[in-house]
Amino acid sequence: MNQPLPIVLILWGLWPLSSISQIGVADPVTGNATINFWGRVVDQDGNPLMGAKVNLTLNYGWIKSPTEGGMKEDKMSLETDENGNFALSNTQGHGIEVKAIDKAGYKLSEKVTRSYAYSWSADIFHPDPNKPVVFKMWKQRGAEQLVQPRSWNGQVACDGTTNRFDLLQGKRNAGGDLEIACFRNPLKLPPASNAPYDYELQIAIIGGGIQTTEDEFTYLAPESGYSSSLTFGQKADDPKWVGKVKQEFYIKTADGHFGRLAIDWYAWQQFSTHLDWNCSINPSGSRNLER
Repeated sequence: MNQPLPIVLILWGLWPLSSISQIGVADPVTGNATINFWGRVVDQDGNPLMGAKVNLTLNYGWIKSPTEGGMKEDKMSLETDENGNFALSNTQGHGIEVKAIDKAGYKLSEKVTRSYAYSWSADIFHPDPNKPVVFKMWKQRGAEQLVQPRSWNGQVACDGTTNRFDLLQGKRNAGGDLEIACFRNPLKLPPASNAPYDYELQIAIIGGGIQTTEDEFTYLAPESGYSSSLTFGQKADDPKWVGKVKQEFYIKTADGHFGRLAIDWYAWQQFSTHLDWNCSINPSGSRNLER
């Protein structure tokens, strides 16, 4: 059955040509633009990966008559060369989506950007052959049986009260190994106030250690570099003030087990504030946190 012509296609001819060019549209009827895309697949250390299979979807507009038209998609499969590179050249469409990148023995990062718009979007992608989009993959060591991930979320006071949690149980416990204290000044915020304020979060692993990480893959805990506690926060006059702490960590427990921990603390609520944490631990003592 023929698809009806989208209203946006009918109205497209009413848009000023200057507006069309600003959002990258090559064809004012279909909305299709020229698509060039350059990508590179590497491992976690930045080494190029040859022979990775890249599956893409191309979205494009089509029109057959004043009453027949719409959107279609084509599936494409590419393969990286010896430098880990792949390219899509001189194709017409609205955008592409990276559906999957596969290579035996590797896992694609969960943090990759998958959609790239070339027209009909407020966020047009601008390709550059000298700066290919990098897709990272983790060279798998072999997943180990981690303790089932534990998590907790709920209200915590921001007056410096000590909160203790059991990492293996995911529960509050006065004898737990995760200790968190939150501070805010002023303690109680005026209703509907958007004014910044001072806040601070203190976190510790009792008898063990903790360190921050920005690793894209938190699959291998470091041997050293752990601190007994860490402090995060901002002053009200910080030009980059955001009102929350969101951070990932590697941890080492008192009995020598390695794991990863993620913390979200939302400091801006009226009195009690909201805390989320989740944790995975390797019970074998290995630093391998691959899942």
